Amino acid sequence: MDGGIADARTEDSAAADGGVIRAEPDASGDARELTDSGAAMDATAATDATAATVTQVAAPRPPARPVAAPSPEQSVTVRGDRALSAASSSTTRERDLRLRPLTRPGDLLEVAPGLLAVQHAGGGKANQYFLRGFDADHGTDIALSVDGVPFNNVSHGHGQGYADPNFIIPELVERIDVREGPYFAQDGDFATAGAVDLQLRRSVAQHSLLVEAGMYGRYRGLAIVRTNAGPMSGYVAAEVSHNDGPFVSPLNYNRINALGRWTFALAPRADLTLTLTTSAGAWNASGQVPERLIGQPFRGQIFTRFDSLDPTEGGQSERHSVYADLRVRGANESETQVLAYAVAYRLSLLSNFTFFADDAVRGDGIEQTDGRAIAGFRASHRMRHSVGAWRFETTVGAQLRFDSIENALYRQQARLRFSTVNQSEIQQTSIGLYAQEEIQPVRWFRVVAGLRADLFGFAVEDRRAGASVADPEHSGAQQRLQVSPKLTAVFSPVPMLDFYLNSGSGFHSNDARGVVRLRSPVTPLARAIGYEVGTRLRLANRAELALSAWGLDLESEIVFVGDAGTTEARGPTRRLGVSFEGRVDITSWLRADLDVSFVNANFVQNAGNADAVALAPPWTVAGGLSMRHPVGVFGAARLRAISARPATEDRSLTAEGFAIVSAQVGYRHRWFEAAIDVQNVLNSSWREAQFANESRLPSEAMSVADVHFTPGTPIAATGRLTLYLN
Repeated sequence: MDGGIADARTEDSAAADGGVIRAEPDASGDARELTDSGAAMDATAATDATAATVTQVAAPRPPARPVAAPSPEQSVTVRGDRALSAASSSTTRERDLRLRPLTRPGDLLEVAPGLLAVQHAGGGKANQYFLRGFDADHGTDIALSVDGVPFNNVSHGHGQGYADPNFIIPELVERIDVREGPYFAQDGDFATAGAVDLQLRRSVAQHSLLVEAGMYGRYRGLAIVRTNAGPMSGYVAAEVSHNDGPFVSPLNYNRINALGRWTFALAPRADLTLTLTTSAGAWNASGQVPERLIGQPFRGQIFTRFDSLDPTEGGQSERHSVYADLRVRGANESETQVLAYAVAYRLSLLSNFTFFADDAVRGDGIEQTDGRAIAGFRASHRMRHSVGAWRFETTVGAQLRFDSIENALYRQQARLRFSTVNQSEIQQTSIGLYAQEEIQPVRWFRVVAGLRADLFGFAVEDRRAGASVADPEHSGAQQRLQVSPKLTAVFSPVPMLDFYLNSGSGFHSNDARGVVRLRSPVTPLARAIGYEVGTRLRLANRAELALSAWGLDLESEIVFVGDAGTTEARGPTRRLGVSFEGRVDITSWLRADLDVSFVNANFVQNAGNADAVALAPPWTVAGGLSMRHPVGVFGAARLRAISARPATEDRSLTAEGFAIVSAQVGYRHRWFEAAIDVQNVLNSSWREAQFANESRLPSEAMSVADVHFTPGTPIAATGRLTLYLN
């Protein structure tokens, strides 16, 4: 396989699956999965519009999560992958996802090389994401989606791009596509550091029931019911969970998720998938504690890292969605996909970042609310043709998104509001058009050229309580058009080796409230220009190594502002980095992987007198060993680490790094599975989320600049039992 247009290797477009490859199960009911490093990949030489049958040639590898393998009379469909267009792109399939200890849905995203997701404020709040030298806060510079439906929220009440993955049921995720950098025409808003798309299973083979219990009041139940009927395949799933955490003031985090998905075969080469989801959660939060208070007497006792200054923090959220995905595969390896979606979302988030800095009597508690209705669609058409020896693949697409938003910021004490800071009605629309041409004149060389155009409309009315008309200082309308060119060249001198040159322009949008304000407005769309050189080496279908050196210039950096509990746009930044990714199949049942990323991130205009980008990690490491033995035993040991990093632009305060080891061991039988996950095996004392801001304790006369953090969980074991039912 030379990495050309017709290859069925790792895909950089989730929408371009094409046809299918079938893996026939053996008598045990387990079908061998096709992975981009396993020997079974030899069978994928067919193009992704051609079906092939793969014979079972090795012992079965039982999955390690509750979605069961098919019974002997069934077959499982595995979609072929397309060629990579960057050394930093990747696809992770279910086989590897199930061998990762998961304590929350956000852990799934860490399959992206160099991406770390940490949590603070009670578990129900969106993760804090780190990728390519970005502290992307809750999603500002990472485009996140499920089945192509974006879940970054524009102009959000807590922060731009806020992306909460807690509506995702991890066992339903079949594949994760990762595209790092702004090099891909199908990716628009927020895809500066990269884009991650989670693809859910279209069907399940068996009913299953999971129960899970662990330390610190962790409980979870999941039921999956197959609903196949005639030409329709589908399933419904329901999940309930509870978690208290190790905190003195328990999190009392309760969440319920449900999903129904049905795929209808409309014709031999056309199908329609309908998906309904609903999610709701409520939680308390221990809050971020100041470094200076740890080990000191406070309110008659010694303050520990798991104590709380304001135990009334917390929140509640809900998300409901419906989307339909139509795929039609035509002649000449063409494919048309149309995705339409609608989402209803609400959040109430109670925080206290500065304690008594602004109000020495009632405290600095705030409530941020966000309610919105979202509607959108994505359509694309891909076609292939040849002129002599030259091969061409043309892709065109259109995307539309409309958000109708109501959000507000209130002052509150013990969850009771006493004043309104702002209250806005926002209408935000984006239209994106793109075209991409992939040209392969010879087997060993191809070029991918793309062009994307995005038009954004922002309209804001600030109607804080009691105002008869909109506040003219914070209301108005703006439009902005942005054109983003992309260019990639791939050299494949031998089938096992690819060299990549990438360049491209991308962007993230800024909060509409900052865009329309009269005083010091921010740029509507902050341009990012990225460039990368890399290589990917495959050795005997047992190892895959990738190395890339890259740079990214960003027009406007989003930074966290602790005293306001939100983000603001600052000056331009530059990031230069090197990333390494390695996957090795040591034996047929034992695999090792390692991701390492080094980044230098700085403000171009020396905004903080020492030019540091606050909380941007200089390096991250993730890796481990995973095994799935034919006898049914499976397990994993994984490390994730992040370096110490400047907590302020002037480097006066430092956020500590951490290195955490997690493990998993289990056994899979045909009709049941039992496993134990252990988080923080070495019982390290670590800080999960950290921010620098000024705060004032009740005993202090004035505010003090300090690092505030959420402590990471100590060693915690969770047991899991899954039953599979016909």
